[in-house]
Amino acid sequence: MTVASIDRVVHSRDALLEALDAAPSVDLSFLREVPADGGSASAPDLLRLLHALVSTLQPRHVLEFGSGVSTAVLAHAATELRNCAVTSVDHDPQFVAATSELIGAADPVSLQHAPLVARVHGGRLGPSYLVDSSLFASSRPADLVLVDGPPQALGGRATMLPVALDYAQCGSIVLFPDGDHALGPWEQVLGAAVEVHRPAGFARGLAAVILVAPRTAQIRLTPKRS
Repeated sequence: MTVASIDRVVHSRDALLEALDAAPSVDLSFLREVPADGGSASAPDLLRLLHALVSTLQPRHVLEFGSGVSTAVLAHAATELRNCAVTSVDHDPQFVAATSELIGAADPVSLQHAPLVARVHGGRLGPSYLVDSSLFASSRPADLVLVDGPPQALGGRATMLPVALDYAQCGSIVLFPDGDHALGPWEQVLGAAVEVHRPAGFARGLAAVILVAPRTAQIRLTPKRS
């Protein structure tokens, strides 16, 4: 690893810890309606962390799979940061339309409808988004990736960590609500190529994956030829 890569990992780790401390005090009153803990939208504790993490990590590009209230929170935080762009991808055009009503025309957000397709990632077949990266809000790698889709009824997120690797770089943070269901065997396969944090106290659980060596991770996820 280069010095710059090590610095990015250290910065991301520090930013995550700082955001976890700051999150409880984040004011969500800018939202039209704060979701309830038991609803289908992102829980308030996750929304507060997202806002705090954009502030502490200072990403240039945030990528989100699964749009909704979280998109509005990321947009608000990105606007405060001034040099951050947000890309939000969703398989459902109705979700994309509803999300567009939650954000302002001036917000630095690119909303994209991307149908789900079946693809093999890391030797496992699962759903993936048919994205058009030319429509992303930024051509930069994503410093922060939120994986809140696909829904479990359509195959879930078990193959989404390899997908996130395609758009991330060393030091990128990938957030998984209900992380244990989404990470599956990847943590063991990737070993020291990733750093996994499971902060306590989140209503639906949370796993935060810091990419330490994305290239190594990609190699380990490539199925061996027989």
